[in-house]
Amino acid sequence: MKDQTFYIYGRKPIEEQLLHNHENILRIFISDKVHANEEDINQIKAFSKQKRIPFNTVSLKKIASHVGDVNDQGIIALLKKPNYKDLQEWLDALEIGKNQAVLVLDHIEDTHNFGAILRTASAVGVTGVIVAKDRQAPLNATVFKTSAGAATKIPVIQVSNINQSIKRLQENKFWVAAVDMPESKKDIIWEHSFNTPMAFVVGSEGKGVSERTKEICDFTVGLPLSNDVESLNVSVATAAVLFEWKRQNQ
Repeated sequence: MKDQTFYIYGRKPIEEQLLHNHENILRIFISDKVHANEEDINQIKAFSKQKRIPFNTVSLKKIASHVGDVNDQGIIALLKKPNYKDLQEWLDALEIGKNQAVLVLDHIEDTHNFGAILRTASAVGVTGVIVAKDRQAPLNATVFKTSAGAATKIPVIQVSNINQSIKRLQENKFWVAAVDMPESKKDIIWEHSFNTPMAFVVGSEGKGVSERTKEICDFTVGLPLSNDVESLNVSVATAAVLFEWKRQNQ
């Protein structure tokens, strides 16, 4: 059972989980040091009762035994492991005619980056995030906390092979752009018009998008950097790219 569950912590992530995916919550634990009249805690309790989710009052020591030394804000929740979406089922449900964006993560292994990327993707209205089954950060407590609850608002599709999934997107009328350092002016992101369904591929923290994956993408987009800065954090670069897409599709 332990392999099938995990804890999330913090009031905002738990509120978002209650609002958007309460079926995955098994139990909520609230610290005995939390004041009884705190509005957000009372709202969580009320919604838990409404959805018949049990909650218990426990010691801070008990909470720490589950999540360690983190800013838990006096509340944690035990969740069932999330169910990733199936690629084909997700594609079948899409309105392909819309100028939508999909994000493909080419093996992002840092949970903080993964959470930040999910938060940005949700904020700009990305349709879904495709992740690899292996060498990819899992949906865990850190991701939920870093995403500020966005991990519950956007479909995350897990696939066995990123390159095959890119080809499936292309078959479904998506243009696919690898996010990488621009080799010429034509690769700079604002030189492109995103007036078709788009998939943006972002690479791992150390290696970026793999060469084989870049080969099957339709083109490359990148950000011009100054002052001898060689690269940006992957979550920062992803945010810049996605907001340029959003600007063009307002």
